[in-house]
Amino acid sequence: MFIETIEKTKLLLTNASWPFELSGEFITFALLLCFAGLSNLEARFPKITRPTAQTHESYRTNIGLFVFNSLVLSACSVSSLYLIAGRHSGFGLLNTVPDITVKAVLSFLAFDLLLYGWHRLCHTSNLLWLFHRVHHNDPNLNVSTAFRLHFVEVLLTNCLKALLIVLLGIDKTLVLAIEAITTVCIMFHHTNTSFKHESIIGYGLIVPRLHRVHHSVERREHDNNYGAVLSLWDRLFGTLLDAEPKKIGINGESPLGVLGLIRFGLGFEMPAPTHPCNLDVMIAEAAYYKAERRNFRPGNELRDWLDAKTEIMHQLSAKRRNKKLEQTNWWYNFLPQF
Repeated sequence: MFIETIEKTKLLLTNASWPFELSGEFITFALLLCFAGLSNLEARFPKITRPTAQTHESYRTNIGLFVFNSLVLSACSVSSLYLIAGRHSGFGLLNTVPDITVKAVLSFLAFDLLLYGWHRLCHTSNLLWLFHRVHHNDPNLNVSTAFRLHFVEVLLTNCLKALLIVLLGIDKTLVLAIEAITTVCIMFHHTNTSFKHESIIGYGLIVPRLHRVHHSVERREHDNNYGAVLSLWDRLFGTLLDAEPKKIGINGESPLGVLGLIRFGLGFEMPAPTHPCNLDVMIAEAAYYKAERRNFRPGNELRDWLDAKTEIMHQLSAKRRNKKLEQTNWWYNFLPQF
């Protein structure tokens, strides 16, 4: 019975008579339903309990980034990949494969392997990490974090996908199906939830349990579990880690708003505070050393304090100028590596 079902499915695919016509509108509606369902799931059964305000802030930022990316990169979206596939699907390496089922499986595996390799490169390349760290700086990991991406990373990812489509000659309907499956899986493994038999499912798919450690602040932990859909590639290339992170996000201060994250992805760090909170302590210590050098002779206490304050303020101003110069010329730190 099972064999007969497979044969009927292959016959259906071979005749190209899909049960329904996939379209961008249908995919969008289906993804919205999946997003709503996963959001409800993590709200009802959260793995990590957080204040509602923090979760709402994360949702606002991530959805804001998604809208911004959609507006800026409307020319390089899924619809563009659909058009590219429609024009070039008659060519490519997979056109030598006569069985449409085999072609579909190979296309999916190629897409998933591409995303694994690209994701891993975003962690190993300092330049690409600038953009990718925007995705990692969310301290409130949830389903909306799947869309917390810098527009430069989105642009580069879609260019690689377009190249793969042309190289393999992937059918446009298959492109839509693969994109839909991949997006659902990425939303799923960012979901703040856990469920029974998650570890068993993790043998085949990237599940929240596996991806949560990928968002750890510890580099030895977050440089693992790069898979988008299948955990196969992480097992094959030795990057699979099953652990529970102590803290999620990235080390150091980073912005949490949409515009701040766009600048952050371009290499502009959080501005340093104008004065450190322990400025008076620093001045007092410097004034003490000045008084010590004159054997604590009385009469110059105010002068010691004013001189110490002037010197420290000059030092802080110089540090701020150097920091600003580093931010302006941030690309020089990466050019020698390429």
